[in-house]
Amino acid sequence: MATSNAIRLQPDPAPRARGHVESHFLKAVAPDGQRAIWVKHTLLRPKAPENAGVAEVWAIAFTRDNGPVAAAKSVFPLADARFEDGPFDYSIGPSRLTAETAEGRAASSGHEITWSLDLESLVPEFRPFPLASMYDGPFPRQKALTPVPSARVNGEFTIDGDLWTIDGWRGMQGHNWGEGHSERYAWVHCNAFQAGDGNGSGKGPALEKPDETWLEVMTGRVRVGGVLLPWLTVGALCLDGEIHSFNGARALTSRNLTVTTTRYRTTLRRGLHRLDLDVATTPAAMAGLHYENPDGSMTHCLNSKLAEGTVTLSAPGRPTRTLYSDAFALEIGTKDPDHGIRMRV
Repeated sequence: MATSNAIRLQPDPAPRARGHVESHFLKAVAPDGQRAIWVKHTLLRPKAPENAGVAEVWAIAFTRDNGPVAAAKSVFPLADARFEDGPFDYSIGPSRLTAETAEGRAASSGHEITWSLDLESLVPEFRPFPLASMYDGPFPRQKALTPVPSARVNGEFTIDGDLWTIDGWRGMQGHNWGEGHSERYAWVHCNAFQAGDGNGSGKGPALEKPDETWLEVMTGRVRVGGVLLPWLTVGALCLDGEIHSFNGARALTSRNLTVTTTRYRTTLRRGLHRLDLDVATTPAAMAGLHYENPDGSMTHCLNSKLAEGTVTLSAPGRPTRTLYSDAFALEIGTKDPDHGIRMRV
């Protein structure tokens, strides 16, 4: 199996039967939870053979009080992207991403965002799908894994000349690819928790290993043979360095699920283990992004990096643990443009 960050885009086939879209992204949250940043590299090869494709560099800056204060995207010919996998080194125009650094520039819609960041991985990679065939085979059509589920991020992030010093921010780096974005999807991640009492108060026993505590859950609906399948969900909570995965048949097909434009709630089970997750934000705190698909359709990504919520783990023979955070990443994907979120890019 290829390394977690390896580019999955293959040489352009002739004739071109399928398109491809692939993203590497990084997000980080300030220790006080008042600011967050997000950057992304995307490769898009359309199905239409007359369209050579594009390489995109995205960036957003979020604040607690004012939501997404700036969002920008720079677009280049696909041929301008350069990448190596030994070690991982990926450039689009002036922007560069490696396993340990990110530097670049995105400019559009009257905003310019630049960054120079160092990424210190704190935990091993996470592969949410339970079977190797789910990465190598045709199903699901959108693949995802997390090379760095929890990291410490340092450096600088500048928004229209306003310098943010990034000092010990909690971050992560993800990777996804496929023939197109899922018909509908939701993605949740957090690695900036307080222990809680189940009521969102943030009180309770301190985490023994906060650097090794993270959550990631992803849910999607995909089409197979023209049929839209029910929601499928995988996820895991790493609590004080111990991973509790929920990726078996019972979790995958869980119907205990609520997905709206600003809220995600689910209950996942594995045997007698149970994970309850509830994350919400407000429309003003979200940035709407246009994600083009290889078939020419458009997915609207509704993106927040300072959502509030709780996750509760119940396991046999152990005390029930509830973690609270107001620094959840919450992304909702939909093809329905009538969602009420302001589109930024």
